[in-house]
Amino acid sequence: MISKTGYHVYRIAFFSILFFLLFHFSFYSLAIGTAFPTLDNGTLYTEPSVTVPVQGVVLDYAVRDTAILFVAKNEKEIVAGVYTIQDKNITQFPVTTHSENTQIKRIAFESGAIYICIHESDSVLYRADVNTGMVEQVKGVSDFLILKDSLVILKSDNTLVYNDFVLPLYFTGKPLLKGHVDDRIVFITDDSDTEVIDIKEKKVVYRYSNNVQYAVSSDYTVEVTINDLPTGEKSPRVFYKIYCNGQDYGRTEPVLAINQSKIQLNLAPEQYHEIVIERWRLDENSEQYIRDNNIRQPKPVIVFVYHGRIIEVKLTYTGLEYKVFTGFKVMEK
Repeated sequence: MISKTGYHVYRIAFFSILFFLLFHFSFYSLAIGTAFPTLDNGTLYTEPSVTVPVQGVVLDYAVRDTAILFVAKNEKEIVAGVYTIQDKNITQFPVTTHSENTQIKRIAFESGAIYICIHESDSVLYRADVNTGMVEQVKGVSDFLILKDSLVILKSDNTLVYNDFVLPLYFTGKPLLKGHVDDRIVFITDDSDTEVIDIKEKKVVYRYSNNVQYAVSSDYTVEVTINDLPTGEKSPRVFYKIYCNGQDYGRTEPVLAINQSKIQLNLAPEQYHEIVIERWRLDENSEQYIRDNNIRQPKPVIVFVYHGRIIEVKLTYTGLEYKVFTGFKVMEK
């Protein structure tokens, strides 16, 4: 039988040993948990006080098998390279020039390649093969993501490219890829609007905005508005014939050219459509409408119709050219 005093002594000793073991285990775990390699203030370390001899300031790195892939910059160049940990061998090569105007938007790593998206005078995606030192580039790329089976590329012309599929995006600002879920759901935003896209199904799941509400309709999916503003001439009466995918879709009502023409089209969603618009004007001599000359005809407009959204196509004729805006129709307040 253990006395109360002995019990307390035993309990104190037990908890003292337990505390020591827990503290020792925690300290040991913290010590062995210190990950190497590590990046500190632009310097890459393989272990304490052992640096990787990179020519420049290291921007990012990744460990692939027994090698360290890295991207660095110096006063003149952005360089990519690989450092093998076992034999301590380094290979590095220039990717592109570097200046004060160079903006690196994203860096990503594969097993044998490094992807770098750079904004300068143009937006360019570079792919640096660390095995061969070969650098490839694609211009007009504003952002990208690496998924398991392919790249998702955001082009400067407001389109999203995935394998052979091209999806037009309707952003007024400059969008960027904000991430993905399950290598399937991709988020794109321009800090005002956010698009949620199922990249496998090749369709938009949802779109939301911070300050507007988008219009919806069960009667039509595309609304074409034409503002005819001729300069230096008498305003004629005009109307516009509309063709979609080679089929006649009717015409607008005849109005004076200074007035606005509008037509609503019910085009199938999740598809591309080519809209051809013909300008017809009233000939004062014959008092009949004739097709205007080709100089006054707008170019065909290609739209991708989203499910549950109205695509608004606005054409403004200045007398010299047509200015075209395409986007989602917003509900009026």
